[in-house]
Amino acid sequence: MMRFLPCYQAVESMRRGMAPGDAAEDAVRRMLRRYPRVQAGVVVVDREGRHGGAASGWTFTYAFRGGAMAEAEVVTVEPVHDVPEL
Repeated sequence: MMRFLPCYQAVESMRRGMAPGDAAEDAVRRMLRRYPRVQAGVVVVDREGRHGGAASGWTFTYAFRGGAMAEAEVVTVEPVHDVPEL
C-alpha cells in the first residue's frame, strides 16, 4: 500500500472537492487498477468530521465517535468491485 500513498491521495482528492467516501474509493481504485488482487482498507475523515471508507478484497469495518455522540457507531464497507480501466 505504501507505494500508492493512499492517505496522500485521499487528502488531495478532498482538496479538489471530493467527499471523504469518494476520496477513499478513489484511493482504493487506484491500487486496484495496478494490482487487482490487492487487499486494502482506507478510512478518510475531513476537517468537519465527515467520514467515509473504502476497501478491496474483504468487507471492511471501522468505528467512530465524535461530538455529542453517546456511543461509537460501527460502519461496514463493502469491497469495491467495479474498477474502470485507465
